[in-house]
Amino acid sequence: MNKYLEICRPDWTKEKISKEIDLSKNVHHDKILNEKIKEIIYRSNFILNYANDFKVYEAISKYYDVNLENLAIGFGATDMIDRTLRAIQIKKLFIVKPSFMMVDVYCKMNNLDYEFIDFKEINSKCNLKDSGIYIVNPNGINGEAYEIKKYSRGFKYLIVDEVYSDFYSKYSLLNEELKNLIVIKSLSKSLGFAGLRVGFCYSSKEIIKQIQTLRMSQITTSLATLVVPKIINMTNEVILRMQLTKKILEKKFKCKNSYANYVLFKDNNKYTEKFGCKKIEGYYRMALIDMESLNGK
Repeated sequence: MNKYLEICRPDWTKEKISKEIDLSKNVHHDKILNEKIKEIIYRSNFILNYANDFKVYEAISKYYDVNLENLAIGFGATDMIDRTLRAIQIKKLFIVKPSFMMVDVYCKMNNLDYEFIDFKEINSKCNLKDSGIYIVNPNGINGEAYEIKKYSRGFKYLIVDEVYSDFYSKYSLLNEELKNLIVIKSLSKSLGFAGLRVGFCYSSKEIIKQIQTLRMSQITTSLATLVVPKIINMTNEVILRMQLTKKILEKKFKCKNSYANYVLFKDNNKYTEKFGCKKIEGYYRMALIDMESLNGK
């Protein structure tokens, strides 16, 4: 089997390590939000039926102040990346390292030529005809963030994966009126509920129309229809709780500075042992958690 297909279809025979709260997958945990979601579901007359995606559109549009005509939602950010790469017409995609592993998988699946580059190489690739660039900003692996608006002039499309930008919005391009800009976001990372599958894309009306031609009949879940409108306004308070924990942990342990929803510990510790982590580029990456849950209360 090809390696990129193995990524798409995991080996279910391998034993998985189960933790009550698992912070190894870069999805943070907030006790207050989790209890709120449970309450919403418990108190509702929820019926397992088709999702009403307009409610999700409306909630995201209002919270992020994005016009509906500039917005597309999908079954997570991965769906938006796949549809974006299929919608745009380019000869080559430059992927800034380190990156989300599924991007090159989708390039292969869609027969799109691509090349991994370092951030410092971007200038040398500018002005190449019919090329696009994909960059995660802030980055989900090394935690770094950059000013990248100027690079929109050098490529046919500037695709910015901003799934972590609610944690550091200084360089966010959401709501920037650039004709070749595509911003991808995910409520999985801003609110920490990956299981509800809500990703969205911001771009010009013309690009959004192309992306929408590739949508499935169902682009989110019934649970998301129920929950998202009632909790999206909690985004900022959730992030503030996560940032409080981050500040305390980075003061207590040796860490690399980062701008996303995790801590990059230089050494293993009691928290990485308890909640799990992923060792990457020499650091122990653990997603954030509220202080009450961190201390086992």
